[in-house]
Amino acid sequence: MNKTMKLVAIGAALLFGTTIISDHTVHADTPRFDMVDVSNWNGYLSVGDFVNMRNQGVKAITTKVSEGTWYQDPNAANNIANAQAAGLYVNGYYFAHATDNATAVQEANYAVATAQADGLGVGAVLAVDAESSNQMAMGKAMQAVNETAEQQVGIAGGYRSTTYTMGSHVETTPDGDKSWVAHYPYTPTANQNYYSSEHGWQWFDHATFDGVNGAFDITQLYDNFFTADQAVIKKNPGDGAAVWSKKGVWYTDNSFKHKANGIKKHMGSYWSFANGKLIKSNWTNSWGLHYWSDGDGKLVQGEGDWHGYHFNFGTDGTFHAKTATVNNLADIIK
Repeated sequence: MNKTMKLVAIGAALLFGTTIISDHTVHADTPRFDMVDVSNWNGYLSVGDFVNMRNQGVKAITTKVSEGTWYQDPNAANNIANAQAAGLYVNGYYFAHATDNATAVQEANYAVATAQADGLGVGAVLAVDAESSNQMAMGKAMQAVNETAEQQVGIAGGYRSTTYTMGSHVETTPDGDKSWVAHYPYTPTANQNYYSSEHGWQWFDHATFDGVNGAFDITQLYDNFFTADQAVIKKNPGDGAAVWSKKGVWYTDNSFKHKANGIKKHMGSYWSFANGKLIKSNWTNSWGLHYWSDGDGKLVQGEGDWHGYHFNFGTDGTFHAKTATVNNLADIIK
C-alpha cells in the first residue's frame, strides 16, 4: 500500500516463508483483479488507463489521499476524477501513523478534509492504512486506535471506513469489523480465497494491465463494501458534472447556451436548478424523490423540521427525504 512501507511488507513475507513473484497480468488462473489501489507512485493515470483496467476486470480503485497530518497526495484529485469518468467505483485511503486515540482523530480529520477537497464523494470508503512497524508492534492494543480512526472518518465526512493491514497483524484491526488484508503468497491462484471473511484480500503488489504503464497493488473483493453506496445522486443520462454562471443565470456549458435544469454536481456539492435559476430554500422533485435546498442552494443532508414535520435526509449520500414523522411525503410537499 504505502510504498515506503512495502519494503517492510516484503520483509515480513519473506520471514513467514513466502516470496515475491514476477508481474501478473489478468489471467484465469490468478485471483480476481477486483480493485486497484493507486498513489503518486503510479504517476499520472488517464481516463483511458482506468478504462483499460475496467475492461480487464477492475471494478473499483482506491487512491491515497493523505498521510499523517502533513501530506496530501498530489495525484488523488486526478485519480478520483478520471476513475469516475471511466465508470469505476472510487474510494480513498490515508496512511496513518497514530498509536493513540487523539492522534487518530487528528489524522482522520485531515484525511477527510483532503478527500473532500479532492472530490471523493460521500458514501465512498476512506480506509485507514495502519501498517507501520510501531502500530503493528502494539498488537491488540492497536484495535482501539483503529476503531477511533474509522469512526472519526464517518463523523467528520460521512465516509465509510475499514482498516488495511498485513495478514501477519490482523489482530490490530477492530474485533467484529471486517478489514482489508494484504498477504502475498508464493503462487497466487484463483481457488485460494485467502481472508474470505474480510472485505478484501490484496494478493499482489506488481500487477500489470495491457495498455497501462506501471505495476499496481491488486485486491480480490469478497463483498460490495468498496462498490456500494456511491451513487451520491441518481442521475439521468447526460447530466453534467459542472455548471457555469453568467449574470446570475447558470448554464451546463461554458459557452452559456444551455441553461441548467435539475440536480447538478458543482464544486463538490449538489445543487438544484430550474431554467438556469438556482433553487434556494425550497423543494425539488426529481426521479420521484424529494430534495431540499438550503438558503445557499445546496442539497441538504441529515435531519430537520419543516412546517411542523420532522424529515430525515440521510447521511449516506442519497440526499432525498426519507419518511420520518410523515406517512406520505407527496401528500404534504407542494
